[in-house]
Amino acid sequence: MDQAHLIKKLRTERGYTQKQLCEGISSRTTLSSFENRGTELSSGILFQYLDRMNLRVEEYQLLLEDQEISAKRRLADQFVKEYYTGTFSPSLQAEIWQAYLESHDFYFYILWFETKTILAYKNNHFDAKKYEAEITKICDYLFKVEVWQHFELTTFMNLMFAFSDEMILALFDSSKETLTKNATNPYYSSLMTTFFINGIILGFQRKNDHILVQFLSGLQSVAKKPKYMYAKMMATYFEKLLQARNAKKAATVDFTEFYAGLNVFGMSEKAQELQEFYEEIIGENS
Repeated sequence: MDQAHLIKKLRTERGYTQKQLCEGISSRTTLSSFENRGTELSSGILFQYLDRMNLRVEEYQLLLEDQEISAKRRLADQFVKEYYTGTFSPSLQAEIWQAYLESHDFYFYILWFETKTILAYKNNHFDAKKYEAEITKICDYLFKVEVWQHFELTTFMNLMFAFSDEMILALFDSSKETLTKNATNPYYSSLMTTFFINGIILGFQRKNDHILVQFLSGLQSVAKKPKYMYAKMMATYFEKLLQARNAKKAATVDFTEFYAGLNVFGMSEKAQELQEFYEEIIGENS
């Protein structure tokens, strides 16, 4: 279903006539031509139509994506499928690379780079020196974008493992204003929680307290909102883990009630995952 048919469907479901929907926004002819012939419609007019129907732009985008599988979504879906098989096929890598060459869309470059590196990192075989040119190109792109949105955030989050400590801190600092705004934005709350958690984990693993503190501070800012319970839970865990790592005897920092609380809420697998990370970080310091 294309945009014209989707707008018509949304309008009729919500009981608006064409005249009612476009009143004070556009001429009825503009809406009619759009719905029936798919003529061009400005984003400003579209956004006003959505607002009148009490639909957010992001909701509309999700509805549109459910109806129409783009090349990006199709390749991304295939990427996920192959990721969980533990290998990326040469045919997928070639198709993604060809899509980048034809479109010059940086999305495909990032997806291609992930097929080359992310499983190697997962299996502890990643060598950043092998991809210096690609990493530099990605960092240059991120530095050029003054206001990060979903794509830039996910790119940094997913590929943080490939960047040097200095580059991570520089990118974090350059995007600090946007990160601060997004931390309390409901639309970004889930993404920002994962973003900060990834940075904290990397900070612990690399034993870089500067990275650790920067990202933990970000997670704590998300956790201030009562409804963001997952962020609060993870912030509490990392705060306790930091205390345990810095204590003369790690065992003096008790996690018993914390793990018990996770089990009460049916999060036993998460509790096990966090216990294993505790052993990874504290075990090597014991």
